[in-house]
Amino acid sequence: MDLIWKALASQIPERLTAGHFLSVVAETLSMIDPRDKKYRILVEPNPGGWGAAIDRDGESILVASADGETYAHPAEVLEREYPVRVECMRLNLEDGVGHGRFRGGFGMRKDHRILAEGAELVCSINRISYPPWGVDGGLPGSCNHIVILRDDRVIWDGGRAFNMRLLKGDIVSMRSGGGGGWGSPLERDPKLVQWDVMNRYITIQQAREIYGVVINPKTLEVDLEATEKLRKGRR
Repeated sequence: MDLIWKALASQIPERLTAGHFLSVVAETLSMIDPRDKKYRILVEPNPGGWGAAIDRDGESILVASADGETYAHPAEVLEREYPVRVECMRLNLEDGVGHGRFRGGFGMRKDHRILAEGAELVCSINRISYPPWGVDGGLPGSCNHIVILRDDRVIWDGGRAFNMRLLKGDIVSMRSGGGGGWGSPLERDPKLVQWDVMNRYITIQQAREIYGVVINPKTLEVDLEATEKLRKGRR
């Protein structure tokens, strides 16, 4: 499906976007709940970032095209039903997106701290090596992966695991990828770049290095003259 999508996206841009995170990004956590001593299995699909379109940014935190019949679990439901604490549930800003005239949507980062005495992780997610593709000069997005943290240290970072033994207090961090970009980043409206900076989606340095947009660090206003000069030199 993704191969056909990629082949047709540039030919029928009004119908298809750049590449998206594609995978269900599901983790399976099995453990004994200390509250009632019952065995519980958490099987959880996770949403991610879609690719940009020819006329707009990609959607953030949306289920994959192959996963349209499931829902993202609310943190409150997870903590009620399973011995986990959701310590983080937000946009995956660390891994970023595919930049372009229109950028891809952001993936999600969701961290589960294990509250049971132990747990086992099983996962087999896709798009862990090849990021979502860009179109017409847009940059590729970011890959999916799962990170295991123990005592604030990363002890594993990957996409496929079978019965990995976890300890109480470990954090299982699901990180879905961001979508691909559409068009050259140097063609992005400076106001959109400014909006991303103001919302902390990108930094002032990224605005300059990737988009060629110069932003005043104190006022967050765009220096249009300096921006045009910088972009002209890069073109």
